[in-house]
Amino acid sequence: MEDKMLMEGILWDTKVMADLCLHGAIESWTEGVHETFLIGLKEILTMQHEIYLTMQEQGFYEPSCVLQEQLDKIKAKFEPFMEEKGK
Repeated sequence: MEDKMLMEGILWDTKVMADLCLHGAIESWTEGVHETFLIGLKEILTMQHEIYLTMQEQGFYEPSCVLQEQLDKIKAKFEPFMEEKGK
């Protein structure tokens, strides 16, 4: 269980770093700074994906399929908001 908690912490940290790089790219004033954040974002997303795959291999994450009924239910829940936005 200790390995799982450690890996979850690392995965969380990479998600936070990705968020920071995304916002850095969005808010950057110069092309050089913008590109630097984009490069960092790509590297962090690659790292995050590798961590996720390792966790999946270790059995810490088990992907599951979502049934179409579940997707339809969620979609129906948000349709009123989308209709308002379209007006």
